Amino acid sequence: MNERLIVASALVVALAHPAEAQRWRTLEASRQVHDTSALSVRVEYSAGRFDLRPATGNTLYNMSLRYDASRGEAVSRYDSLARSLTVGAKGNHSVRVNLDDNDGGDLKLQLAPNVPMDLALELGAVEGELQLGGMALSDLSIKGGAAEITVRFDAPNRVRMHAMNIEIGAASVKLMHAANAGAERIKANVGVGSLDLDLSGPLTHDVEINASLAMGEITLRVAPEVGVMVEAKTFLGDMHSSGLIKRGDYWYSADYDAAPRKVRVQLKAFLGGFKLRRAS
Repeated sequence: MNERLIVASALVVALAHPAEAQRWRTLEASRQVHDTSALSVRVEYSAGRFDLRPATGNTLYNMSLRYDASRGEAVSRYDSLARSLTVGAKGNHSVRVNLDDNDGGDLKLQLAPNVPMDLALELGAVEGELQLGGMALSDLSIKGGAAEITVRFDAPNRVRMHAMNIEIGAASVKLMHAANAGAERIKANVGVGSLDLDLSGPLTHDVEINASLAMGEITLRVAPEVGVMVEAKTFLGDMHSSGLIKRGDYWYSADYDAAPRKVRVQLKAFLGGFKLRRAS
């Protein structure tokens, strides 16, 4: 069997009430690359700290997980026929987790940068920094309940990303250097959280953004030479503060028509906020 799986009992912490006792476990799982066919990867992580980055060498994936077995169960499933991988820890949503108390566990995951992947992240009360630069992501989905994460693309994606989907409840998500992701379409649904979308790097093509806001906020960052058009169905009022000019039913940046690259935004908002920032 090519997959290495080690499960060890790491720590038991006794609390005052037996029903609330923490039972810490560790899980390590890894697999080597045997072919470079496309892989579907799903990460389900309910609470804790999360670190994701490209793997080195011939590693397909490498996971190191510390979790509280009294609050949930670890997940590690690889299907070679379906070319799918599911990892993480499913938690008991009735249990309150305070990350400041360092009781949320820890997940470290590395994924092969040379294997085409569609990556889906379903995160609860999670803190972390994810480095996705230099990978080969064809699709990216991020669902965040109460997460506070920074997603970085410090190097160009190896393939064109067809779609990026982001769903935020009360989460705070920052996507840094996201122009390197090469996404053709970005869809964002924001509840009461915030999304900071940095497209200020070189764009290789135009980008379409479809955004829906309830009471949250989206900040869009672009380079000075990028033209921006916003079709807004919103109770926000005008967007002159973002440097946009209204023409008919749309808002345009002053240089939109002559801009070499364009970002087009369809925005639906109730009480949410939209901000446009130019990189210096």
